Amino acid sequence: MLTEQSWPAPDSACWRCPRSDLRWPGRGPAFRPGDGDHKQEVAARGRPLPPGVRTDGGRSLTLRLTQAGLRVLVRYCARGGLDAQGLEQVPRTGALLLCSNHLSNFDPLVFGAVFPRVMHAMAKAEMFSNPVLRAYLRRCNCFPVRRGQPDRAVLRAVGLVLESGGALVVFPEGHRSGGRMLAFEPGVGYMATRSQALVVPCAIWGTESVLPKGALIPRRADIHLRVGRPYLPRGETPAEVSADIQEHVAALLPERYR
Repeated sequence: MLTEQSWPAPDSACWRCPRSDLRWPGRGPAFRPGDGDHKQEVAARGRPLPPGVRTDGGRSLTLRLTQAGLRVLVRYCARGGLDAQGLEQVPRTGALLLCSNHLSNFDPLVFGAVFPRVMHAMAKAEMFSNPVLRAYLRRCNCFPVRRGQPDRAVLRAVGLVLESGGALVVFPEGHRSGGRMLAFEPGVGYMATRSQALVVPCAIWGTESVLPKGALIPRRADIHLRVGRPYLPRGETPAEVSADIQEHVAALLPERYR
């Protein structure tokens, strides 16, 4: 996840979509996340999209097959069945920021298996150094982020996903905690403020036992997922907005993970 220092000034040109005159809310033409006319406008421009970004709401064959495999894997690893509550609260259309705590590398696999929306995700840039893995991740709607560093490509990718009414899953701690939540980084607050997308707080636990740090082979354990009501976070600064989102995520977690 990007730090507050990584984000450009509000009037910076990098908040524009690549090669376009479209801006996020408050800059240039009026825009409502998930607006169908805007989605058609983005598609009609025919401009190249950043690798890993789709604005048509579709899924590649690679992603479809991956999700089918993930459903089998999660079903097997979730001892007694996945305990998931609140998925019915996820809006089927419109821009969404799914914000969750982060305990294990198994977390995004659970989200990919059960969420009722096509999602995009940021993955650490190191994972894209392998050309085969890079091609695979891009086909699964993933794009790289250099943690703690300014990255215009990430800003443009995030902007395009949310402007087209897409859903983006974010782990605002920036790292796996393995237990109690780490402080959310201000970057997610900036994204929420600039996009005015609805935030869906999510909480996951038990995955730290399925795939602990350093483990390569998942084990069987109880897995729990909670999805909160979508809302617009409050705060005057990105740090305050991030803190507000963290409070909503914490409210879904057992005390020992807060």
